[in-house]
Amino acid sequence: MGGSTKLDAVPRWISTGSLIALGVGLSLFHVSHAVIHDEPPLTTLLGIALPFVLSIALVVLGYRLHRSDLSTAHTAVVAAWAGLGAVLMTGVVSVALVHQHLEGTELEAGIFLGATSISVAALFGIVAGRYDVQNRKKTTTIEALQESTAALTAATTVDDVCEEAVSIANRVLGLPISGIWLLEDDELVPTAVANPGRELFDSPPVYRRGNSLSWSAYESGELQHYDDVTRQPNVNNDETIIRAEIIVPLGEYGVMNVGSLQPDAFDSFDVTVARLLGTATTAALRRADREEQLRESRQELARQNARLEEFTSVVSHDLRNPLSVAMGRLELARERIDGEAGAEDLVAADDALERMRTMIDDLLELARQGQRVGDVESVDLESVAEASWQSVETDGVRLECVGTAAVEADEGRLRQLLENLFRNSVEHGSADRLDDPITVRIGPLGDAGFFVEDDGVGIPEHEREKVFDSGYTTNERGTGFGLATVRQIADAHGWSVRATDADGGGARFELRFVEDAVSSRATACAQ
Repeated sequence: MGGSTKLDAVPRWISTGSLIALGVGLSLFHVSHAVIHDEPPLTTLLGIALPFVLSIALVVLGYRLHRSDLSTAHTAVVAAWAGLGAVLMTGVVSVALVHQHLEGTELEAGIFLGATSISVAALFGIVAGRYDVQNRKKTTTIEALQESTAALTAATTVDDVCEEAVSIANRVLGLPISGIWLLEDDELVPTAVANPGRELFDSPPVYRRGNSLSWSAYESGELQHYDDVTRQPNVNNDETIIRAEIIVPLGEYGVMNVGSLQPDAFDSFDVTVARLLGTATTAALRRADREEQLRESRQELARQNARLEEFTSVVSHDLRNPLSVAMGRLELARERIDGEAGAEDLVAADDALERMRTMIDDLLELARQGQRVGDVESVDLESVAEASWQSVETDGVRLECVGTAAVEADEGRLRQLLENLFRNSVEHGSADRLDDPITVRIGPLGDAGFFVEDDGVGIPEHEREKVFDSGYTTNERGTGFGLATVRQIADAHGWSVRATDADGGGARFELRFVEDAVSSRATACAQ
């Protein structure tokens, strides 16, 4: 049959009126035949009454089709199928009658049988039309569901997803009473209920473990379909007005309930549609849940950054200013005080103030590195390493690149990380090796990250995790913030960092990526 859109133009009264008119015409024919011919009772019953009933059935079905909830297009489809059956049978009957006429056979009996055959063909057409309409409705329903999932995808919160899902169930799919219950504190709490469900219940129930069909479906993770819930032993409310029900688990989030006031209201197709909607809703809930968590994380990060800004402002102005004043006054005092003892005291005070300034600078850097990195780009590890090395007082220590790689990173942050690792090797690895400078090496870890190591004194195993703690240092002039800053920068990139032994017995720091962010290309370099 043609597309439904072409049949929308056919008025409903024409579609159903044509069936009724056909039935009335055939029934009048059978009545006139009975009046004109005086047949035996059995012949009257089988040959006249039965065909009359068939023609009246056409009238009744035409009227019921007019009163049905089918759309205008679907009504026209059913009528078209009935009309097609009648037309085809009329053609067959006409050919048979022409053949009988040519053979010289009496036509009256043939005409009567032909009218009966047309009634049967029209009835079969109605059956075929209803079947065709059901298939069309299923196709339309699936298409509507696919289109509606876009609205689910656009929902940005869990509550919005629930509201949109019950709206789709009620408005698009024609599932009469629908609602979603989400898990809260070991209870399934009503989150969204579509009309007419809101009007039927003053207060939708809360489902708890062991006292409801909904909890059983949630716990099992399997869709449940009940033709009559009042027959079930574990129903939440024995006096419920809901009879038929489909309960669809929504993963770890809860359940979707679809109900009807009539028993046996849902067929296998309704169950399939509910399952598909449940799958789409579960996926949308997971996505919305992740987005809500991400928004909360961003808001918390914004609050932390605001506190961090306030902190750095205090450190920068309220501490640095009086520190600068103290250092200036100390310089004036050195010009006025004579004597070796006084000079030594001033040198000690100057060292203490310088250490305070270094600690403030390192503390500010540590605070800033705790923020998330911005846009990352592919940077050359060798080039960044060489640039970082130029910013470190090396005291004769040599840098050696044993390979290079393209790293996805914030170049500025990566440079600060390497400067701190290089400075740590120079300051700590060179202890007791004044006449034998160490060598610092950097290179890729295949395609999983990169390392920085030295051949110095190394880090004792029991201290390898402590070295990343803020303020931890074994150098009397160190601040203890260098490696803490390294971990902060690594965390901001989503990398891991650990301290271990180098092959030559020194310290080795390995930075590994959560995802492959490095493509290794072998190339030797030395400095």
